[in-house]
Amino acid sequence: MKKLLVLSALACTAASVYAQGFATFNNFDPATPVVRSPIYLLTVGGAAPSGTDTQFRAALLGGTTGTPFAFITGSRTNSASGANSAGSLSLLASPNTGNATWATFRTGTAAGFVAVGSDSPRVVPGVDFGGTAEVQVVAWSGGFSTWAQAYAAWLVPGSGVLIGASNPLTVVLPASATDPNIARLVGLESFAMVANVIPEPTTFALAGLGAAAMMIFRRRK
Repeated sequence: MKKLLVLSALACTAASVYAQGFATFNNFDPATPVVRSPIYLLTVGGAAPSGTDTQFRAALLGGTTGTPFAFITGSRTNSASGANSAGSLSLLASPNTGNATWATFRTGTAAGFVAVGSDSPRVVPGVDFGGTAEVQVVAWSGGFSTWAQAYAAWLVPGSGVLIGASNPLTVVLPASATDPNIARLVGLESFAMVANVIPEPTTFALAGLGAAAMMIFRRRK
């Protein structure tokens, strides 16, 4: 009897885990349509992060539609711009381990692509199979375990931490755990990991001159 109760409890636990839909975590997906969206390093001449440096990490965030997402913009040639926010999407977990996981990068000519191998499904909390979710790929340096930790460190100017986030995507999750049509990141765009740099002294000087000019102009009026 006790064994039956234990088995029933385990079955209920498994069912509660699998009652939430999956999205795929992969920025290189040869399925149709093809997803090929490498991540770059803005501060290293547009290079791509490599798996030879385990301090570079990437993860998939997700949640219900309408959840505030991380907004960090940056291309291979332009620095970060826009309103920066850590967002509140969750770091998604692998259904195989149940742990919220990040991935390192691949190496060589595949640098910039995440090394997820066959462990690409991620569980989106609060969204059942067949539901609609919001997801976003994020990346960081510094060996932090979560996006939130990396973002907090990045807020310190001159920390040297690099972070970046993709465009948010709205995806429809598959109908079941065995549905082969897993939610792929179609529409994912490449993005750059950027540093929160300390303004140079000349920048402060120009800002001061601008403020002085404004005050003189106001007095003359």
